[in-house]
Amino acid sequence: MALSREQMREVIIEHVEAETDHDDERVIATYARENPVFEDVASGVRYEGGDDIVSENYRHLWDGFPGLKREIQRWTFGDDAVVIELRLTGKHEGTFRGVAATGRDLEFRIIAHFQFDDEGRIAQETAYYDRLTFMKAIGR
Repeated sequence: MALSREQMREVIIEHVEAETDHDDERVIATYARENPVFEDVASGVRYEGGDDIVSENYRHLWDGFPGLKREIQRWTFGDDAVVIELRLTGKHEGTFRGVAATGRDLEFRIIAHFQFDDEGRIAQETAYYDRLTFMKAIGR
């Protein structure tokens, strides 16, 4: 099933809003039922399965940056995929992937590629960003 741009946009907006709201159930609902994948290229981590994606990846984000805001700045659409550029802002107030809170403000850009399944859910999300810039921003 080919998704329209509007259908893909609706799923991604719901996904980003659910991330910002720290809503496990809504985040999982945007991912494919069968073995969805989240890959963080810069840190070299890959999570498979909806519950693992939330418990591992998002828990790190939500604990480390509890007030993190996401603002979609640009959209690029393909036949069955979307790429978005996000602006992230927040404060490093908790442990993030083993890095203790620094209290530093974060303003950071990231690219996320979303591949959809036949049901219109996210089969794979791949995040690309400059890890050195990120670590400098949080004071490491």
